[in-house]
Amino acid sequence: MNHASDPLGSLKSRDVSLGPLAMVGALAVTAGLTAYLAWPARRSSASTPKRRNLIAYLRDHLSGSDTAIRVVQRLVSTHEGTEDGMLFRRLSKELEEDRSIVRALLTELGASGRSMKRVAGHASGAVLSVTAGGEPGDLSLLRTLEALSIGVQGKRCMWRALQNLRPTPSTVHGMDFVELEAKAIRQWEAIEERRRDLVARTFSATEFRME
Repeated sequence: MNHASDPLGSLKSRDVSLGPLAMVGALAVTAGLTAYLAWPARRSSASTPKRRNLIAYLRDHLSGSDTAIRVVQRLVSTHEGTEDGMLFRRLSKELEEDRSIVRALLTELGASGRSMKRVAGHASGAVLSVTAGGEPGDLSLLRTLEALSIGVQGKRCMWRALQNLRPTPSTVHGMDFVELEAKAIRQWEAIEERRRDLVARTFSATEFRME
């Protein structure tokens, strides 16, 4: 059996060795989340519902970026030395740059990036990164790229939404949200090109038979 295409099978074969490590990992995650939540959050200076909405919106996207970055970093490590690995490394760098911009916007709004959704995002990102990827032809890799593709489209929607604020944050922070949207489109196209290339290696069209 190919364990790369069957993560559960791979885990089952290592139950004995993973037991203590899993316990240590769970304790580490619990301790980390406890410390994260205990750290005093910066008080938001939000005074209107619209301002609070914007803060919540940016925090949601920050949570999504955390998960995406964890998954892409996993792909970098599992595809090191390949053409795909170069793509994932570039995406990892760009996603971190995008996340820093969202953090900066929250800071300017007088708000912390911390939220319960983001804590959940850290946890889900850790879980997803374990099964993310696989070899070309594995369904897991196609699914991972499809999820990333959807996530990048969501980020594109965020940059476009910010372009419609008056005055736009770009006039204050020197950020070009039109270019950031274009960057998201380029990221999506790169992911989609790779995902589409994998379709024929993952599925067989001969299974569709006309009656």
